[in-house]
Amino acid sequence: MRRVSHRGTYGAARRGERGVVAIIVALTLAVLVAFAGLALDLGKLYVAKTELSNAADACALAAARDLTKAVSLAAPEAAGMTVGASNHVLLQSENVAVSTNSNVTFSKQFTGPYLTKDQFTPADVPSIGYVRCTVSRTGITNWFMQLVSNTLGTSAVAATAVASTTQSQTTCALPVAVCKPPAGSPYNPGDWIPSKVGSDGQITGSFMWVAYPGANNVPDMKAMLTGSGQCTLPTIGTQVGKPGNVQSLDGAWNTRFGIYQNPYNGPPNPSGVSDFTGYSYWPTTNIGSLIPNGNAFPDFRDNRRTNHTPYQGGLSVQGTTQSQSDYVNGADRRLALTPIVDCSALQSSQQAPIISWACILMLHPMEKNINGILNGVIYLEYRGDATDPSTPCATQGIPGSTTAGIGPMVPVLVQ
Repeated sequence: MRRVSHRGTYGAARRGERGVVAIIVALTLAVLVAFAGLALDLGKLYVAKTELSNAADACALAAARDLTKAVSLAAPEAAGMTVGASNHVLLQSENVAVSTNSNVTFSKQFTGPYLTKDQFTPADVPSIGYVRCTVSRTGITNWFMQLVSNTLGTSAVAATAVASTTQSQTTCALPVAVCKPPAGSPYNPGDWIPSKVGSDGQITGSFMWVAYPGANNVPDMKAMLTGSGQCTLPTIGTQVGKPGNVQSLDGAWNTRFGIYQNPYNGPPNPSGVSDFTGYSYWPTTNIGSLIPNGNAFPDFRDNRRTNHTPYQGGLSVQGTTQSQSDYVNGADRRLALTPIVDCSALQSSQQAPIISWACILMLHPMEKNINGILNGVIYLEYRGDATDPSTPCATQGIPGSTTAGIGPMVPVLVQ
């Protein structure tokens, strides 16, 4: 019987299969290379978009900073162009182009219309509240997509940012309110504001304990003094309340001077971080002889604080003081905000609206007599209206409420 051999047929089939696999591999590689090229090109455009967004943000913030409502729009336009053009694009290889009026436009409202500075009259300037920066880069060469089609050879990206100004929340507030001054006798920076804090309810000075809405008990007030303070500041016109006779806040108050008594503990685990200095300006009947010109702050800032001067005694203050090295690791704790209210209304009705906010300096810790009653007059130093950018409370410039009327105007991004 004759045997038929199929070896040649099987070999030809296997060679044909190898050819199909090669074709599939080649097509797959082509697709993978195309996707890799597309990813690289899109990644390049994404990076360029991010760089342009940074430039637009910087331009808008710089321009908004100069929206003072008192000068022409040339200053904010120039500021925006200068800062925007200092940024780079295309993997930081070239400067962003911000050189025409159309790059920086202004509007009275967020919704627009946004116009160039030349399209506004001087009478419009005080009402300008928004600035928009638009930056773009055209003709970006694609590395791989141009191989597919000439129309895909280049791309363009753009970015836009809108900024405005809002009143800043410069720092947090103490649970005390300063009485509004008599008509025609405003407070001046450097004035010492006295009070017998925690007395029998009679206002013998010009500031007193006060409770904020939602934080109207003694534990809340102690937490403010040992912590950051009242950082969510009520707006002007908000009613604040008088908590009554409070004799137990001296320990919490004194932590800001680096003086700790039970239950407050000092470093390494302080209940309340001290200020950079614990130095005290003792209350005397002759303030002018103690502090030149009745102004403690220049000496406090330029000498006591920079040298981290510890509390030096002189008052009957309970608790232990910390070493000088502890104040080096302190914080900005004795410069704070306080509301100004009509104390006569607060005294009669237990509620009074906030009239404005003031920047103050805590001058010294609180002392108690042998009966545990707060002793002596407590002083705050008035450092200026909180909206004044020259006050020491304005160094932080944290954007806050647009209606609180708390601090100086600072630029903020709104889009």
